[in-house]
Amino acid sequence: MRRIVVIALSVFLLWACNGNISRDIPPLMRAVPSRSVAVFHFPHCSSALGFLLDSTSVFRRIDYGRLDNSEMVLSYDYSAALVPLLAIDAGRSDSDTSQAVKKVLYQAQELGLHALYTGNHLPKRAAVLLSTSRPSIDEAWSHIESGASILDAPGFKDALALSEVPSARIMLKNESASRWIPRNMLKGFIARKDLVRFVSGAAAWTVMDLDGESREGIVLHPFTDGKKKYIAEMFSALPAGDMKLSSVVPDTVDVVICLPLKDCKAYSEAWKECLDVRAELSRHKGRLASLRKSTGKNPEIWMAEQDIREVAKVCWEGNEVLLFRSAHRKRGGDAPEANPYPGFIPALFGEAFRIADDGSFLCQGNWTILGSAEALSAWLDACKGKPVPELPRKAKFYFGNKEFSIVADSKNIITNVN
Repeated sequence: MRRIVVIALSVFLLWACNGNISRDIPPLMRAVPSRSVAVFHFPHCSSALGFLLDSTSVFRRIDYGRLDNSEMVLSYDYSAALVPLLAIDAGRSDSDTSQAVKKVLYQAQELGLHALYTGNHLPKRAAVLLSTSRPSIDEAWSHIESGASILDAPGFKDALALSEVPSARIMLKNESASRWIPRNMLKGFIARKDLVRFVSGAAAWTVMDLDGESREGIVLHPFTDGKKKYIAEMFSALPAGDMKLSSVVPDTVDVVICLPLKDCKAYSEAWKECLDVRAELSRHKGRLASLRKSTGKNPEIWMAEQDIREVAKVCWEGNEVLLFRSAHRKRGGDAPEANPYPGFIPALFGEAFRIADDGSFLCQGNWTILGSAEALSAWLDACKGKPVPELPRKAKFYFGNKEFSIVADSKNIITNVN
């Protein structure tokens, strides 16, 4: 399961800030073409091959001999097919290939793969390149001959420096998210176009540190270059709120996405600044104006009056509801009532918090639950069970399902905590 989740995790990592910085650059990176959209770097080939995605399964059929312990880099180019290119450190550059390299090249030919030995064309090291595509090998060789590589891609070297060395890591180009986000990822929970749009605008690069010093799981670092158009830059300056969702969410839930807020006004102002830089503020204001006209209430004034401290979307057994926690205790019974302000939550906090029907609501303490009348009835039934295990108390963002969890905590580190 883990090798499938690795790329999927990056969708939710984009609120983190910078971690430990190292300026070491693996020489093998110079074998990666500059237009690559995803780059996997592993210190040891043998430990990585079983971890890689299904598109690279043919590479696992090769006996790499002494190259098993060599550094390796797997990259995917810009094409829609995401063609893999594997580069393995073959040692110091020399005019003759070793027996281990010759053996790998022979096996690659037998498997119908395309292969290339770089010889002394890379600085200090030689490499064996393998791909399922001849054009991929040709492009890599063209880059190597010209001295160009992924290190010339804007921001890549600075993004690479965010992870620990010699950590196993993945670098993802966010503006190419449409290429590497799986087609059916979170289907039925978030529309793919909204997911791609969000990830593309969240950071310039996302670095996934797979075995960092925290040992808590996968640590993720977005690189923004300080540009305010990126959502990660906006969130980096916001204080973390308290997450209290576990006090009301039953353990039968399938998926939870939660945004705790210490100051909803500060969040709103930061979000509008981000939209302004991205030339999307007018559309946002238009959406709020439309809701004000249809309901008679300004959504931003409503948010301030509610003093919202936490927003969540919960899905289980085909049902979905929105929850928000106010600083003020609510009054209400168990019977759902008509929601006078449908659409306010996704308009204020993003499409990740949109559900098909938020036409009814009910109150439980400081919490308001929104959904269809049927979903709210199902919610009340589910709440008769056990609550979920304790969620992280301090967080800027939380995502979880039955297989993995992502949390951006008060230290601005996101980990796979399961």
